[in-house]
Amino acid sequence: MSARGYNPYNWKMITLTQVWLIVISVVLTYFPKYYIEAFIAYFVIIMAISFSMMYKTNPMFRDRKLLYEIMNSRTLYEEKDVTKLMMADKEYQKQYTDMIKKNFSMMGIYLVYIIVLIILYGHIISYADSNPDLYMRLAIYLVYFEALYGVGIFMYRKVLRPTSMLTTMAPPNYKINEKGIVSGKGTSIFLHAKYLLDSEITVNKENHYVEIDSTKKNLPYKIRLYSNDIDKVLDYIERIKKLELKRQTSSQQ
Repeated sequence: MSARGYNPYNWKMITLTQVWLIVISVVLTYFPKYYIEAFIAYFVIIMAISFSMMYKTNPMFRDRKLLYEIMNSRTLYEEKDVTKLMMADKEYQKQYTDMIKKNFSMMGIYLVYIIVLIILYGHIISYADSNPDLYMRLAIYLVYFEALYGVGIFMYRKVLRPTSMLTTMAPPNYKINEKGIVSGKGTSIFLHAKYLLDSEITVNKENHYVEIDSTKKNLPYKIRLYSNDIDKVLDYIERIKKLELKRQTSSQQ
């Protein structure tokens, strides 16, 4: 798994998409009445493969069993609401605001892209269908779909991927349990104790947070824990690290 998370333009997806571009171009050229069926079949296949790859690469899906281990273990420390501390951290608020602005900008770019796509598609279909040479018609469709795919890769790499999410996640409430850390509501953010052993921990007492960087363990984000008692948070983190190390040592004997 990459620390950047799921990549829809890995070699498997590129290969599958190239096959699809050829198939759909052939269908539009020689069997246009089966276009809808071909598109539905592709959609089902691509969604199944995408979900499978995302499940294997994204810890939010892949490590759900670790989440249940954390939730079922004993709670050592809990912060019920650190929203004020988060709001007071200008650095984090700037990161969050910048991400929101970039995502809105990205949505605007995608809206323009979709409008242009719809307009071009109508013209391309009309132009291709008016060409009596089937080989030329096939070539037109292939060039058109390859161009769209190239634009899609460019937009993903230059627009979507750099702005899709914060690299530092800060839960407004959280629990430090014996087997890891979990956000208090929704359990959308969690970190199992086994990842803590090799994580880099940064303390910022001025802004009242402890930041845990596990990206070297191929997790897609850092976790920032805000608290008015940073020393206590650090003590409990060290405690669950020792407990996890003890468990791992015992299992190896």
